Amino acid sequence: MTTTTSEAPPDSIADPDGAPEQGPRARYHRAAERHGAAVAELEVASRRVEMVRLVTFLVGAVLGLLYDDLPVPPVFPVTGAVVFLGAFLLLVVRHRRLRRRLRRERAAETLARAGLLRLRRDWAGLHAALDEFGYRDPLLEPETSDETHPYAQDLDLFGPTSVRALLGPTPTATGTQTLRRWLEAPGPVEEVRRRQAAVRSLAADPEGRDALAIEGLLVDRVHRSEWTAFLGWLERPPLLAGEAWGSGDSATLPRWVAWSARGLPPLTFALFVGWAFGLAPWWGWLPTFAVQFVVAWRWGGLLGSYLKDAGARSPGLRRHHPLFAAWEAYETGEPAIHRARAALTGPSGLRASEEVRALGRYLDAAESRSSMIHGIFRAFFLWDVHVVLGLEAWRRRTRGEVTGWFEALGELEALSALATLAHDQPDWSFPEFHASPPGLRAEALGHPLLSDAERKTSDVTVAPPGRFLLVTGSNMSGKSTLLRSIGLAAVLGQAGSVVCARRAEMSPLRTFTSMRIHDSLTAGVSLFMAELLRLKALVDAADASGEQPALLYLIDEVLQGTNSEERRVAARRIITHLLDAHAVGAVTTHDLALHEDPRLDRASAKVHFRETVEARGEEVLTFDYKLRPGLATSRNALKLLRIVGLDDENAS
Repeated sequence: MTTTTSEAPPDSIADPDGAPEQGPRARYHRAAERHGAAVAELEVASRRVEMVRLVTFLVGAVLGLLYDDLPVPPVFPVTGAVVFLGAFLLLVVRHRRLRRRLRRERAAETLARAGLLRLRRDWAGLHAALDEFGYRDPLLEPETSDETHPYAQDLDLFGPTSVRALLGPTPTATGTQTLRRWLEAPGPVEEVRRRQAAVRSLAADPEGRDALAIEGLLVDRVHRSEWTAFLGWLERPPLLAGEAWGSGDSATLPRWVAWSARGLPPLTFALFVGWAFGLAPWWGWLPTFAVQFVVAWRWGGLLGSYLKDAGARSPGLRRHHPLFAAWEAYETGEPAIHRARAALTGPSGLRASEEVRALGRYLDAAESRSSMIHGIFRAFFLWDVHVVLGLEAWRRRTRGEVTGWFEALGELEALSALATLAHDQPDWSFPEFHASPPGLRAEALGHPLLSDAERKTSDVTVAPPGRFLLVTGSNMSGKSTLLRSIGLAAVLGQAGSVVCARRAEMSPLRTFTSMRIHDSLTAGVSLFMAELLRLKALVDAADASGEQPALLYLIDEVLQGTNSEERRVAARRIITHLLDAHAVGAVTTHDLALHEDPRLDRASAKVHFRETVEARGEEVLTFDYKLRPGLATSRNALKLLRIVGLDDENAS
């Protein structure tokens, strides 16, 4: 097993605030400047149009109100009022277009700024930029990870400072769910290879990917609970009596009401017009209108409840049609992307963008219930019945395809998010996969959450079964970071992403970590018991391998919550059990006597980190974070006590 160390590739920017010279930084910097200038220009234009719009309205209103009091013939102020109010309406349209362009440019600027901030690993700045635009991602929120998950919390997959923050946006609920699922569970090798091909293709097209991401940022965010409620609305029993699909009991709308809505309003309107032109008696339209009024009154509660429920259960979804249309129009020769994009047109030929746009029109019509004139439309045209019939027809037409459309969109968004990382880190690599022997090998492996300037990299091999990596070294020397680097390579690689290494190869692996263990006062669990429970889960996972891939275990300091002798005995038993289960992995320890067990000594590949004490007026502890072969020969706990002033002499 080799354990050489290499430096990360030099950053193309020495000064984070200076002008970038090449690569992703240069592209993000140019885009941020270009779109920032466009935002400033559009803001000025928008304010100017807003001011002129106000002036034209006031002038038109004054001329219209005072037309008879001005010392000129009324035709002149009336004409002027019409001209100014007409200009006002044109300026309203112009202002709306400017605001849409401004929001689009702000989205593009946010995307570029976020790219620069990701490269700098400026997490606070990144979240401030996203918050300023209004983008919310539940995977970036604190306490996102499940403590019972095999590795999500220990490897910082989710949260404000996490792997998720390195990836591109996933604006839809299904995009977020898909990305989380890919990161939390390894995919089959063939599926991972398809994802790699798609990620490569998207990473090589940053302009096209950015255009798609901008459309995503412009949609309204749909929370998971709202998405679940929308799916429930799709599956609810039909409102019209006698429909074949659906199940369950609910109040229904008689079929004759639908027929009345189609036939009576045109007849009533024709009779009303006939009366207006003297072609029919004045009372001729009243009988049909009375029937309409009764229908509107009798079924108004059911219709109103349905429309309110439909609007509440689909917030934001109605605005997704531009995002669907953008992906439908995206040109690519990559089969994996083409397959997902083809799913946006269902088996019946329905296009997702057109149907989601139709849903938006129906829901906009439903929202007219809040208008002052809704009562007139409701009675005279049976408006609510027509809107409900349209929504029911939409549900009947798309019920079997909507979920597939959004799942395909979620897959495309997740691929694009991974492609953003591949674009941002061109020196990272896609791992190669092999069936056996189980294990992971990487050249210049580093931790992805560290910036290129801070990161130290090492060549690491964790293989084959029957061997494990024993990592020793002093406090803060880099042992835990190495374990996380190994784990993240396995997780990102099996999600279809690039990994933070110059080259990597691995077999399919199930990752399980035991690193950040906490006691729980509320649950009555001590640190020692929490460690035991975690290690028990790890051992059970190794024993339950069956036809599953081999287990990759990463253990940071076995059983810190007990005394040295018992810890040493327990660690030997646990590691021996994992070796017998044909798992592969790495263990860190301060206990240099752990390897004295003959079997562990033979099975361990020993590596270590070291520190240096320098006298700079006072003693200073420094680390080079270089991985070296063999066991550590130095300790720094007492040195740290002395440096912080807690040595025996000062304590007395």
